[in-house]
Amino acid sequence: MDGAKAASLAFRIVALALSVAAAVVMGTASQLMVDSGRGRGVASYNYKHYSALVYFVAGSAISVVCGALALFLFVYRGGGSLAVSLLDTAAQAILFSASGAALAARGCFTGGSDALRGRTGTAAAIGACAAAAVSVAALTRDRQRNW
Repeated sequence: MDGAKAASLAFRIVALALSVAAAVVMGTASQLMVDSGRGRGVASYNYKHYSALVYFVAGSAISVVCGALALFLFVYRGGGSLAVSLLDTAAQAILFSASGAALAARGCFTGGSDALRGRTGTAAAIGACAAAAVSVAALTRDRQRNW
């Protein structure tokens, strides 16, 4: 395996790990908050209360599947197939859009939800890094050695 394919393989593994980490960070985020406006007292909020965060978790999980399939095809078919390119494109699009949705949702948290806001920002940053790793993996996949 030449250097470009080895680098692409390494970035694919990194992207897969970051996608899993983003889904886990957001999926485990919750916070107890005082809900004084509705008279319920203390309420627990998590990602399921916000559709953008549900999209983020689902998108991260889908990108994990796309990344795993692309990694499998990259290793066993040598890398340059159309299916790998399509899976890379799908993973990038899903991760970037899901990260954007999560970052936009951060502005919706009010009333002492700093922990949930922080976890959302962290998960979105991890997701954006995963998308960047997929981009680099796709760019280095077919790079020819010209020197």
